[in-house]
Amino acid sequence: MNPDRSTNAPSPWRWLNIIQRGDTEAWRDLYHRCRARDVAEEVARSLAWRDPDVLASARLWLFLIEDLWPDLRVAFLEDFYPPPV
Repeated sequence: MNPDRSTNAPSPWRWLNIIQRGDTEAWRDLYHRCRARDVAEEVARSLAWRDPDVLASARLWLFLIEDLWPDLRVAFLEDFYPPPV
């Protein structure tokens, strides 16, 4: 899996690509990277851009980040997307 598939340079989108499409090894690597607060903050901010179909994995990552960094508060809107008409 190429985490930078939607960009030409490393960006916060790579974290979301890993969360939405990554395998166990990619998730394990991302979790270890989140031990650095700046990476954890970037990953947490990227959760707002998620596909609504992957809400469960976004909730899991929110839990994991807040477990690593209890003082890190993430603005996470589950109802960000309007319901279909």
